[in-house]
Amino acid sequence: MEGKTHAIGGICLGIASQSYYITQSLDAPEIMVYYGACLLGSLLPDICHPGSWTGRRAKVLSKGISRFFGHRTITHSILFVVLIYWLTSTFTFQYDELIQTGLLIGIVSHLILDAMTVRGIQLFYPITLRVRFPVYMKTASKAEGIISSILVVSAIFLIYKQLFA
Repeated sequence: MEGKTHAIGGICLGIASQSYYITQSLDAPEIMVYYGACLLGSLLPDICHPGSWTGRRAKVLSKGISRFFGHRTITHSILFVVLIYWLTSTFTFQYDELIQTGLLIGIVSHLILDAMTVRGIQLFYPITLRVRFPVYMKTASKAEGIISSILVVSAIFLIYKQLFA
């Protein structure tokens, strides 16, 4: 999937998660931190691809990860989710839980979307088995455009539901 689809997916899953699982009301700074973390998390797994939005902003790290692990391996796995959970568990500052939750939600949305592509992901890395949905699509195809549109409409619906329910 392309970066814009991942960004939309991360925000959409963040809205859905806030609607159904985050019980406390968030004030404006908390909302910005939470959705910022969802957005960052949705783009973070592509750190393994030097040409990606994330890879271009962290070139040295991206090239190292790409050279050592390859694309859609460790950063597209349960191991990566656990690693990010562990790292963010060490945070001890304001909004630490919102950052952790947002990052993990964004990463999960990324993994789900990439599992919908022809290549799939190595979800159980270091096991080389590739996981993908039974119905899959090519990156940057019309089908991806449809998925992006569905995610935008879903996000709008969820926001409407939050505001007027």
